[in-house]
Amino acid sequence: MNAGVAMQRWHFSPNRRAVSAPVVADGGVYVSNDSEVHAVDAATGQQRWRFSVGQERSDTTPPAVADGTVYVGSNDAAGHVYAMDALTGRQLWKAGTGAPVSSSSLAVADGVVYVGSRRGLCALDAASGEQRWEFGPGAVFSRPAAADGVLFVHVGGRVGGGLYALDARTGEQQWRFSTGREWNEESAPAVADGTVHVGSGSSLYAVDARSGQQRWMFLAGHSVTASPVVMNGTVYCGSWDKNLYAMDAVTGTMRWKFPTAGAVASSVAVVDGLVYVGSWDFGLYAVDAATGEKHGEFPTTDWVNSPAVLNGVAYISTRDGHVYALKTPLPPPRNPTA
Repeated sequence: MNAGVAMQRWHFSPNRRAVSAPVVADGGVYVSNDSEVHAVDAATGQQRWRFSVGQERSDTTPPAVADGTVYVGSNDAAGHVYAMDALTGRQLWKAGTGAPVSSSSLAVADGVVYVGSRRGLCALDAASGEQRWEFGPGAVFSRPAAADGVLFVHVGGRVGGGLYALDARTGEQQWRFSTGREWNEESAPAVADGTVHVGSGSSLYAVDARSGQQRWMFLAGHSVTASPVVMNGTVYCGSWDKNLYAMDAVTGTMRWKFPTAGAVASSVAVVDGLVYVGSWDFGLYAVDAATGEKHGEFPTTDWVNSPAVLNGVAYISTRDGHVYALKTPLPPPRNPTA
């Protein structure tokens, strides 16, 4: 643990309650918990501000940050979304979506905030909070992805669930890809090179972004709730089977897998040839992006959320309410043969 402590640039623990994965933007680190959003200076770890939404949220969904504004959803009956000034925390607007936002992550693209709720998806004007449209085939609990004027949405539920492509301007449905009768809605879609990747059940799907036709499917040994990341022709995604997988983006063929001692529900950050991933075995790992070889690790005290890596620093958070800024590269494994 001494080596791990030496790697810390700073450590922040707002109130020892579970916090979301960190979002890093414009020199700030933003995390949320069940009732608050915290802004921390990325260089020093000093708190800049704290914004309370009362006892309205029951999850640890990351806020969304875009163009100097922080957005976060609430779990009250009206499904409020708050917009705050990223530098001061001052509330800019508050808008209702009509249903609890719950565990949905928000996405911001081209001046629109896309918010998933228990009844569907709502598009809000990013500057005013005014509703533009809504789409409601079922609950949306993961972050939508926008590309080339199309919004890709993972809808949960055994009836009406699956991956949808919508016109980002109007919300009109273009196609739907069914992932079967699985109830597994936490994986957010990732779009790259004309393909949409998303996890559902124990599978990772690759779907043609224009037609909605399946290109390939990869079957893991357990649930895939992590959101895939595509980089340099490789898809990286974890599973509850305790493995991180690397797959060829064109064929879906597995290139390597990296085993951990806990479920891998974390998304990854791929930087400078290394893949950073958190595990429920209380560890953050740095893995060679080409080979899957472990290069470094950092032990924590609880489940590790999805990391963010920027300018030689890895920012992570844990279920027990800690936020860390770590120097990279991470320390080498304590047991090099592991």
